[in-house]
Amino acid sequence: MPAKAYHRKLYQYVVEEIGQQIIRGQYGIGDILPTEDRLSEEMQVSRGVLREAIQVLVQKGLVRTRPRIGSQILPRKNWNLFDPDVLVWRLRIEDKTTFLKDVTEVRRLIESEAAKQAARRATRIETGHIKTVLDQLQEMLNDQAGYEYNAYLSLDIRFHTMILEASHNDLLAQIGRTIRDAVHQARQIDTSDMSVQKESWPYHAAIWENIEKKDPEAAYKASQAMFDNIWQHIVK
Repeated sequence: MPAKAYHRKLYQYVVEEIGQQIIRGQYGIGDILPTEDRLSEEMQVSRGVLREAIQVLVQKGLVRTRPRIGSQILPRKNWNLFDPDVLVWRLRIEDKTTFLKDVTEVRRLIESEAAKQAARRATRIETGHIKTVLDQLQEMLNDQAGYEYNAYLSLDIRFHTMILEASHNDLLAQIGRTIRDAVHQARQIDTSDMSVQKESWPYHAAIWENIEKKDPEAAYKASQAMFDNIWQHIVK
């Protein structure tokens, strides 16, 4: 393995290990991480790798470094909860149902607004591409013998991402994509149920139809209806 790749692998390991320990509550608010020497020895990494990893955790809002004190654990309110790593760590560690409720509430706000703006701003090329993916989703659901959950999931993520992009609002699109990464991780460990996907398809079709018709309010309502359906599956 090239030296740079090996270095990055170690660095990622340290970021994930310490980050998940913090989210798991192994350290309390205001606690100081062990010294560099101790952490380096425990994790079998160089002090240089450790320092890089700590700087990443600082950027994620999990710790702050203080001269002559060390790396101090910050309160949850300081965490960058939209950071892709923090989202995935929370998914792994915290109660999954609570996590998905939180994510679904935010998705409802962001993606429904994105559908509304896409109905106003999407180009004909964009609506055509969204329709192509929608048709592919239907084809997969009609092919019961060849249905493969992860392939369907990737296509579903693409459908929603394209709507986010078609909103032509960079902030909406970026936040939406970040949250969808976490949802993708969550749904990959679900037991696939084709009937749930079939139930959801008409909502997807209604969103596209209203984007294509340039009806912002109807696109918004169709998206809201889809999230109402998702919510029922989360809470039951």
